[in-house]
Amino acid sequence: MEHRCSRRVPLNINALIYKHGAPVAMGRIKNGSRHGLFVETDYGDVRELQTLELEILLGQRVKGNRRCRIGALVVHKSTFGIGLELDVAEQNAQPLKEFIEQRRWDQHRVNRDLLAETATRAARVAGGPEEPGEVSPVQLRGQ
Repeated sequence: MEHRCSRRVPLNINALIYKHGAPVAMGRIKNGSRHGLFVETDYGDVRELQTLELEILLGQRVKGNRRCRIGALVVHKSTFGIGLELDVAEQNAQPLKEFIEQRRWDQHRVNRDLLAETATRAARVAGGPEEPGEVSPVQLRGQ
């Protein structure tokens, strides 16, 4: 039976995966907690108990330092991605930990962000506006 140190929250953040100091793959952090992350990736050249680094650009999600590079230990590997345990003592991880903690307490904001991202992607596929309030060519033709 698996035991977690804290509750996971959905995140949906892009990350660059480093192995031995060199970038090797891209991934998407699907969920995480203060102690660990699940990174969705098709990169398979990892093994359990291997140390990797992640570079994460938090962008407008946080104030101050928006980029962090953190060490992590591979604790789980699947065809969908890798489970990582964060180095909790690492100072570089602080912006990410604060972001996760903020998301943990503001679950409605997470859902709004995911819905907004989904709506933007759907609008691109349909040829609609990329920003709320814009008028798409499809809407103009219908008027």
